[in-house]
Amino acid sequence: MLSDVDITEATLRKLVQDIVLLKAIGIKLVLVQNTRHNVATNTLLVKSHAKCHDGRLITTYELLGEIQAVANRFKEKISSLIGQTQYRTMNQSLLISGNFISAKPLGVNDGIDHKYTGNVRRINSEAIKNQLQLGAIVYLDNLAYSPTGQLYNLESEELAAKVAVELKADKLILFGKDPYCTEKNGDRISEMTLENYSDLSTLSPDLDTRLQAAKLAVQKGVERTHLLGASVDGALLTELMTVSGSGTMIAANPAICIRQATANDLAGLVHLLSPLEEEGILAHRSRVCLEEDLRNFFVVEQDALIIGSAALIKLTESAAELAAMAVDPEKTEQEIGSRLMTQIESTAIEMGIQSLFVLTTKASDWFIERGFQEVDIDALPDNRRALYNHQRNSRILKKSLQN
Repeated sequence: MLSDVDITEATLRKLVQDIVLLKAIGIKLVLVQNTRHNVATNTLLVKSHAKCHDGRLITTYELLGEIQAVANRFKEKISSLIGQTQYRTMNQSLLISGNFISAKPLGVNDGIDHKYTGNVRRINSEAIKNQLQLGAIVYLDNLAYSPTGQLYNLESEELAAKVAVELKADKLILFGKDPYCTEKNGDRISEMTLENYSDLSTLSPDLDTRLQAAKLAVQKGVERTHLLGASVDGALLTELMTVSGSGTMIAANPAICIRQATANDLAGLVHLLSPLEEEGILAHRSRVCLEEDLRNFFVVEQDALIIGSAALIKLTESAAELAAMAVDPEKTEQEIGSRLMTQIESTAIEMGIQSLFVLTTKASDWFIERGFQEVDIDALPDNRRALYNHQRNSRILKKSLQN
């Protein structure tokens, strides 16, 4: 969903360039416009003291005409910028709009007639898919006709969410004034699930409206919804193409899942561990040994890829070893190692483990920062001491776990 809120000509131009770039690499795009900012500052709207009820504007006949004019100007601007970008990049990205959406009146709620404010009645998803298949970018404005021919003003966020659901979209991206959700201390929330949606503190009307749309989309099957700042230069590509992102992602389930490994994870584990074994950071494990030890492994999965692993190997009734701890180097900013450590320690405590050992040649400082202490070889249980590789000369660290 595109928003006109506090967005400069330069920022909008760069956003359109990013959209054309995504289209060029094969991503199918549907753009839904949101002109609420321009409409809210419109002279007629201000002079008429336009009223809202339950978060929705009461659209009079006069306001409808002004909203239509604002929507047309915004659409023409986007179309112009896409045309300019195509000319410079020699990229052919057709912008297609049409009667893809059918509307119905919001009607009378609590005795209040919303006049020409409407809701989505029907989405012609097959027609949209056909245009996407032909290589077009589909553009939807926040106005749609009813079967009787009456034009209605729709809520852009709700429209975008319902279109995403109908198309079974992989992602829904909602631009607005606020670039992301924040913790109570003001820190950005980079990702959240529907479970902690209710934990958010006071929300601005902008964020609340977009979060309601995100909730609707995620509950009905859209895997990822992203909230981004319309005025933040490069927000779209930063969110989609980098680990840290720039906004807030909402998902039904955590984007990163830590779970016990299964036989299906073997290939992913080999791919993750092999480079570290070749560098001598981890001790070499044959595929057969890895398969035999698979029941001891936990893996970190993101978007069906194994990006982290750790094994918890029981040595005695009260001691265990943390082994084969690895994280995809491109994912270190997500603190995957710390999450894995928390999972391992929690599982070890449940098993009655009191002492957790780790042998490392490179990461001793990282483990010491997390409560481990260096010990000599005699501290190892007899069965593990007998297998110690003196040639690797790994440092031995130990952490006492409290139940």
